[in-house]
Amino acid sequence: MHFQYVPYIWPLVASALVTLALAVYALYHRNIRGAFPFGLCMLLASLWAGSYALERAATDLPTMIFWVKLQFISYTICPVLWLVMVCLFIERDRWITRRNILLLLILPAITLILVWSNDPLSLLQQNIYLDTSGDFPNLGRTFGHWFWVTLAYADFLNLASMTLMGWTLRRKSLAYRRQVLVLFIGLGLVVLQNAAYLAGIFPARYFDLTPVVMGVSGLIIAWGIFRFQLFNIVPVARENIIENMADGLVVLDDQNRIVDVNLTAKTIFGNISNQSIGQDARAFFNDWPAFAEVDCETGKLPGEMVIEKDSRTKIFEVSCSPLYDRRRRRNGTSLIFHDVTEQKESQARLLEQQRALAISEERERLARDLHDNLGQVFGFINVQAQAIKRELSNTGVKVTSNKLERLIEVTQTAHRQMREYIHNAKDVAAVEKDFLSALKHEVEQVKKHTGLPIKLDIPHDLPLTGLKPGAGNHMLSIIKEALNNIQKHAGAKMVSVVIKGDDKEFCAVITDDGKGFDMARLEKRPLEGLGLNIMKERAAEIGGRLKIDTAPGKGTKVTLRVPLKG
Repeated sequence: MHFQYVPYIWPLVASALVTLALAVYALYHRNIRGAFPFGLCMLLASLWAGSYALERAATDLPTMIFWVKLQFISYTICPVLWLVMVCLFIERDRWITRRNILLLLILPAITLILVWSNDPLSLLQQNIYLDTSGDFPNLGRTFGHWFWVTLAYADFLNLASMTLMGWTLRRKSLAYRRQVLVLFIGLGLVVLQNAAYLAGIFPARYFDLTPVVMGVSGLIIAWGIFRFQLFNIVPVARENIIENMADGLVVLDDQNRIVDVNLTAKTIFGNISNQSIGQDARAFFNDWPAFAEVDCETGKLPGEMVIEKDSRTKIFEVSCSPLYDRRRRRNGTSLIFHDVTEQKESQARLLEQQRALAISEERERLARDLHDNLGQVFGFINVQAQAIKRELSNTGVKVTSNKLERLIEVTQTAHRQMREYIHNAKDVAAVEKDFLSALKHEVEQVKKHTGLPIKLDIPHDLPLTGLKPGAGNHMLSIIKEALNNIQKHAGAKMVSVVIKGDDKEFCAVITDDGKGFDMARLEKRPLEGLGLNIMKERAAEIGGRLKIDTAPGKGTKVTLRVPLKG
């Protein structure tokens, strides 16, 4: 083999070194999707550029023919690798089977067998001669029939790759169009340059720049694969979710960067532009810090997002789903924002109607209690009045005075109870609206009128958003009844009312250090335990539980637990 210095080889040498470096890097990182076929393609591109450089530097015909044969390896196999990369990118992995790849390699294999046979280039290139008419020796030739078959096959594969890329470019959103363009431009540069050389367009007819363009194209695609994550951020969500769906969609990659948003999401947030694509989620959700670090697996993402827009509060239910490629490797996250504003408003209206109905029912119940209690009291007054009348006729004034004193006491009691019932009927709505304020007021009134040393403990952040309609009035009545029982029967020196709970349950604990009582005895005498039974019935009506821990001489502890609706 004989060579001479030709200045034209330096672009080829540079391209060979670049593509070789890209091949080594890609094959080393072959676990990254798309890197393996890209690495093989760059390896063949390096072989092509190096072989072509040596062909241009050769001074004798056998040397030139040898390096031309090596170039045919790249000519024939590179289009197959391009097509494989495109199929991987557009998520058509099912097409890339061993059988299909072998079928695609049949014609390149025949071509390579013909190239390296005893009559090497008869069907591919004919009339080969050493052209010394120029400044440097050049290979003169005419193309054989099989060369055009090989060229047509390579053009068909390249055209298929470009068609698939064009189809994907038309269908995808802006974020994915940028990704498609990276691969489209990389492949298009090679196809256009090769076509220009074969067509003899100036200056390509004197020097085949395709191996040089392969180096440039390789750099573009390598940037897409390893920097822009060309194959990793695949449009998984786009296959099943249309652009104009009613819910807002934001897609993040595995590094929490915005890679796609649909039209509804743009309407929701109003701050999305083309520059938002690729933005870090922490910057995008700057006004909603809870969404800055999205973690679907640990469930840290809030379930709702509240947005103030156009002087109106909008509420969105947020769901988070991990995205996987076809090999079940996680490569992103989808956030779906479902507008539940009308639903929440309807629920609030329904809850208000239920509260109003509960208030009406409670008033009716209070009216019945008022009627029944006063009926019994005035019946008793009637009996006592008749007895007084008989005593006046049969006995002296002293007995009559005692009877009258009892009559006065009962009358005063009835009057007080009636005023209390009326007061309660007026305050039912207030209790439902602000239970804790009503409880504080009631405890202060009991302390003022009875002198009981009551200690009230209510946490500042107690959640009471899930109370059943009408529950507040029942809860307050139970606590009041417990305090009344302590005042009448316990003789306590210390009383405490402790309110606690979480987002699932409300709890009230009323404790005294008084006499206590025998629960077993009360259970045998229902009339004596009537007040406690009413408390239990009230608790059961709102789905709660009432527990009484007591013993003679050991005080009493009443625990009320009421579930909160989620």
